[in-house]
Parts: sequence; structure tokens; C-alpha cells
Amino acid sequence: MKPTVTPPVQPSVALVDPYESFLSRLSRKSLTSVEAHVEACSGNAEIGFGRQWKRVASTLAKLAGHAIEASGQHVLRFYIADGKYRQQMFTLDDPRKGSIYLYTPDVLDAAVARGILLAAPEGEKAHAVVGQEHITIEIERVTSESKDLPEFVKPMLGWGRRALKITLGAVGEDDRLQAVLRLCDLAAEGWSKSAAEPAVRMGSVPT
Repeated sequence: MKPTVTPPVQPSVALVDPYESFLSRLSRKSLTSVEAHVEACSGNAEIGFGRQWKRVASTLAKLAGHAIEASGQHVLRFYIADGKYRQQMFTLDDPRKGSIYLYTPDVLDAAVARGILLAAPEGEKAHAVVGQEHITIEIERVTSESKDLPEFVKPMLGWGRRALKITLGAVGEDDRLQAVLRLCDLAAEGWSKSAAEPAVRMGSVPT
């Protein structure tokens, strides 16, 4: 009779919470700013205030977490590595007035071509989500020539580059948020393919 062989016990793998992973990437100064922002949102936490911001911030940290920098309590800049430099690719702005503003590279045409969004009627900013046409996302193209452009967005522009300003409600539908996060994934495809390129691009700063 052959002896019974007991298979080795596999060590349990702890799942890392995306938001905790985001926090772990912050400098002490930026962490202090983020904690102050979250504390300010906590007064309306029962209606979900701050939850959507956390999901967006966690996703951006995963896609462009080489460096994350807080500008005050309501602005976060997300960078990718660019050789010995870094390049700002996303900006998240939550002035705590009911809307969150997300700035991404301009992937609007690609999103329409991929069947994520429908093209908005000329002169309008509301783009319907394919298959869920009752859900729309307010998207505005911005360039270095745009009026009233915040200083914290300008490093994403220049040399013909454009960005998207996406407006989200501080408390909103999950389906709308999922579509916005797909746009972020689409933007990340662009630099993941060229990560090995050594050229320094406009807007890059030393790490």
C-alpha cells in the first residue's frame, strides 16, 4: 500500500486593495494632501461622496504610477517614466463642488473607432456610451490655446498635443465611471507600446 502523500499547503496571497496601493505610492507631502481631501469629503460619505474619486485615483495610479504629485488638496498629477525624465499623463481635479475633472491624453477618436463612445453631435460635448446610449459623458478637447487653462494641465499639452477634459459627478453611475476608466486604459495603450523609446518628449521633467 502506497503511503498517502499530502500536497504542500499553498501560501495564501493577500489581495492588495487598489486604493491602499495608490496611497503607498505617495510622498509624505502628497499623502498629507490626499488625507486632508478625503477628510473634507467624509462629511457626505453616506451618499458616496469621495468614493468615485478614490476609484479614479486608484486606476490612474495603476496606469501611470511612476510618480504621483499632489498640488494642494484637490489636484493630483500622474506621471509615467520617460527615460531619466517623467511625463505627466493624467490629472485629477476635485474642487469639492459636485464635479470631478479628469484630464487624459486625447483618445476621443480612438474611443469612437473602438466602439466605446458615439461621436457627439457637432458643437456638443455629451458623448453617449455605445450600447448604453442613455448614459452620456461630458468631454471637451483642450489644447495649449484653450482659454482659462489651469496651470496644472499645461505640461500635458504643447507641440500639437491635445488632452481631454472629462467631467464626472462626484457621486455618479457606475456604468458611466466604467466607460471613463476604459478611456484611461485606452490612453495607457499609447505609451505602453512606446515605453522603450528613449526620446525626451515635450512636457517631460527630471525624475
